[in-house]
Amino acid sequence: MAATFALLLLLILSSSVRAAPDAVVSRIAFGSCANQSEPQPIWNAVAGFDPQVFVWLGDNVYGDNKRPFRVFGRERTVGPWKNVPRFYPSTEEELRRRYQLARAQPGYARLRERAQVLGTWDDHDYGLNDAGKELSGKVIAQRLMLDFLDEPEDSKRRKQAGVYASYMFGPEGKRVKVILLDTRYHRDPLLSDGTILGDPQWQWLERELHGPQSEITIIGSSIQVVSNLSATTGPLFYVESWARFPRERERLFRLIDSSKTWSAIY
Repeated sequence: MAATFALLLLLILSSSVRAAPDAVVSRIAFGSCANQSEPQPIWNAVAGFDPQVFVWLGDNVYGDNKRPFRVFGRERTVGPWKNVPRFYPSTEEELRRRYQLARAQPGYARLRERAQVLGTWDDHDYGLNDAGKELSGKVIAQRLMLDFLDEPEDSKRRKQAGVYASYMFGPEGKRVKVILLDTRYHRDPLLSDGTILGDPQWQWLERELHGPQSEITIIGSSIQVVSNLSATTGPLFYVESWARFPRERERLFRLIDSSKTWSAIY
């Protein structure tokens, strides 16, 4: 994903600030791709909307490392003679330090005081560009990410394999449900057309979509769901998306349809 912060969506339903759990949720802000080592003036704009809930959709920090772009030389990171990976993971200590830098951003610190912060991850905060289930450090990365989100120590997310979660806001008749997927922890290799979510997460998602209904359901995915960009740009270049796992994407669409979740946003 891009190396600059992107405010993906602001969902505005009315005009109140952060509310109690049973109050109407009127403002939800979404963001991703926040380089902890760069200035982040965007937080001033986010705070100006007074969101009650802020949702990270991935690349909440950039936790991996990137070698220079080199086609020739001793270490060739791209091209037909590539002999070393361009991206490589950080140590646990370094990843923790980068999360600390992110939390210390003044604008983000102010937002955390006013809004409930939720989130899932993408590849760079998971630990490695384009990585999936093969990443050896994913258990440590999960713990550090949940620490960053102030996840309670007794949370189910700290006991499960992956960071997927769901939240229900608002009173009956005005409910908003936020479902956050984990597209990394169980994902098969990119060219496999295997699984993105893995069986346990699929079973959980089915229960969530067939469970208590809401007036609005928001499904957060760190990679594109609808886009077919990879199908039109390959083989020149590819981007990560559900379109690269067509059977998984069709399964997602069928599940949403069967659940009669007509107000789903993803």
